[in-house]
Amino acid sequence: MKKTLLTVLMILSLALIIQSCVHRPVDPLDSVKQFKADDKYFKASLKGMHFYIEVYPIDDIETNFTSQIKNAKLPIDPKGCADGIYTGETPEDTFDYRHVVELEIKDGAIVSIDYDEIKSDGHGKESDSTYNTEMSSSGSSPAIAYPIYEKQMLEKQNMLEVDAVSGASYSLYRFRLAVTIALMKARLAADN
Repeated sequence: MKKTLLTVLMILSLALIIQSCVHRPVDPLDSVKQFKADDKYFKASLKGMHFYIEVYPIDDIETNFTSQIKNAKLPIDPKGCADGIYTGETPEDTFDYRHVVELEIKDGAIVSIDYDEIKSDGHGKESDSTYNTEMSSSGSSPAIAYPIYEKQMLEKQNMLEVDAVSGASYSLYRFRLAVTIALMKARLAADN
């Protein structure tokens, strides 16, 4: 009986150790769930926006994305945001890229911004020369489009006013969603 109990305890201990070692990816949207704390479906709606950007025709995305942002009253500019550096990150897309923006807010304005789409192995599209060469056939590439999106955001201070770069329209909406996530974090920081 003692051996059986000892064996069971050892198995349970081993199971707990293994469970604690299992890597559970952190969902980047968990950090903004509190933006709409009363809406238990808020995080799911953000995932839905991300999915929509990835799979629908670009003409449908403009109408749907803008109306979702406005209906949910999500931030589009740094008004009401706390000073600081904030990262906005989407879940991985079907090609294992996360859409990541880091922006700095100071005195109610975005003063610096950096955007890239990062592969699960840590490589970004903007610095991937092979990817940029392949994409240049579309009329643009991440190395061309992303700095233009960043510059427009600094000038216009409103992500809905950032215009698409020909050949990088889908990236515009990925950029906008990442910016919105960063701005939600900045608004949450202002509320605390």
